[in-house]
Amino acid sequence: MRWTITIEGTDEFGAAHRSEIALEKDLNSLTAGAVGFSIEDGKTIMAHLQQVIVKQQCETYVLVRRFCMDCERFRRIKDYSKRKIRTVFGCVEVRNPRIQNCQRCVPYFRDASAVLRDFCPDQATPELMELSARLGSLMPYRKAADVIAEFLPIKSSESFVTVRHRTLALGKRLDEKARDRAWFDPPHADEREKIELDLPNDSEREFVVSIDTAHIKSASEADGRTFEIAVARCGRGRRGSRPGHYFVTADTSKHELRLRTLQALQSEGYAGRGEITVLSDGAEIMKRLPRNLPRPTKHIVDWFHIAMKIQPLQQVADHIVRWRDEWINETVVLDEEIRALRWKLWHGQVDRAIEHLGEIIADMSMLREQGDPGAGRIWQLAQPLLTYIRQNKSAIVDYGARYRSGRRIATALAESAVNSLTARRMVKKQQMRWSKRGAHLMCKCAPRS
Repeated sequence: MRWTITIEGTDEFGAAHRSEIALEKDLNSLTAGAVGFSIEDGKTIMAHLQQVIVKQQCETYVLVRRFCMDCERFRRIKDYSKRKIRTVFGCVEVRNPRIQNCQRCVPYFRDASAVLRDFCPDQATPELMELSARLGSLMPYRKAADVIAEFLPIKSSESFVTVRHRTLALGKRLDEKARDRAWFDPPHADEREKIELDLPNDSEREFVVSIDTAHIKSASEADGRTFEIAVARCGRGRRGSRPGHYFVTADTSKHELRLRTLQALQSEGYAGRGEITVLSDGAEIMKRLPRNLPRPTKHIVDWFHIAMKIQPLQQVADHIVRWRDEWINETVVLDEEIRALRWKLWHGQVDRAIEHLGEIIADMSMLREQGDPGAGRIWQLAQPLLTYIRQNKSAIVDYGARYRSGRRIATALAESAVNSLTARRMVKKQQMRWSKRGAHLMCKCAPRS
C-alpha cells in the first residue's frame, strides 16, 4: 500500500507552495505487528516537513533582508554558501547568500554579509539546545546522544561531545543571566524589620533557606580529591507550603552564596522585610551564609541530623537491655537517659543536654575501663555528638515549639534537591569525576522538579 502525504502552504507574500512525500506499507508485515506508522516513518515525515518549512522561511528572510528601505530596491547578491541549521527534527542545509550593501545609497562603502547568521548562532535551534542540555543533565552525555538519535530524526554523528558542548553552553548563558540580573536588578539587602504587626507565630513572615552540600569527585588533582556543591531551596516558613526556588553553585564563597540566596528569596517575594531562617546540617561551610544575609537572620541546625546522631546511641542501649543480664539496672537507666537527652534537645534545652551528655560519657568511661564493650561503643558515639552540640549550640532551638506552630525544622527540601540535581547525576548512580566549572554549569541546566 502506498501512502502520499501532501504538504501545502502559503508564504507571507501569498505564494502557494506544495510538497509531497510517499510511504510504502506492506500488508504482509501487518502479521508481525507493524501497525500504523513506525518511529522511522515518523522521523521521515517530520524530517521532510522540517526541510520544506525551514527552507521556505530562510528564502523569505533573505528576500526581506535584500530589500533596501531607502531606495526601495533589492540589493545584489555577491555569492552563495551553505549553512546547516540543526533542529529537533533533523539537520537542514540551506543556501546562505552574502548580500552587498546598497551601492545606490552608500556608493563609497562596499561590504557583503551572510544574513542567515542573524539567527541560530550556534547552528542549532534553542529548542534543540535546551533538549540536549536537559538530557545531558539527567544522564551521561553519550547516553543522551543515543536517546536523541533513537527517537528524533537526528544523525548519530552528533556525538556526546556535541551534547556536552550544548549543555555547558546553555549553563554558561544561564549563569551569565543570573549575574546580569544581580547587576541591573540587585536584590534587596536592607537590614530592617517587617513593618507589619509583629506576630511571633506567623509563619508567613518567615523565609526559609534549606541548604545542603554534595561532595563531587574532582577530575583535577589541583582541586583536591573532592569539591563541594551547594544546593539550596528557598521558600516560605510554613510546613507544607510549596517548595520554592532552587539554586545550585559550585562557588561556595561568601559573596556567591549571599547573591544566589537573595535572588532566590526575591523570587519568593522577599523585599527586605521579614525574617530569614537558614536550615543546614551544621557544616562549617554553611555557617558563612547566615552571617552575610540581611538582619534579622537566624541559623537553625536541621533536627533530622541531630536525631540521626542520637539514634545509634539509642539502638546500642536498647540492644544491651534486650540481650544482657549483667549491668541490667545501669542499662535501663542509660536507656532512659538517652531518651531524656533527645527530649532536652527537642525542646531546645542545650545547656542541660550538654551537661546530661557529659554525665553519660563519664559513666560510660568508667564502665569502659572495667571492660564493658557496650559501654565502650556508647562512649565512642557520644563523644562526637557532644562536640557537634557544642559547636552548634547557638543554632539549636526549641524544635517542638516550631513544629507545633507549623514551621519547618528539617532540610528535607534541600536533601531532595541534592538527590534530584547532583546525587543522581554525579555521585550515587553515575559515579564519575568532574571539573568544578563543568559541574557548576551542568547543574544550571538540570530540571527543577
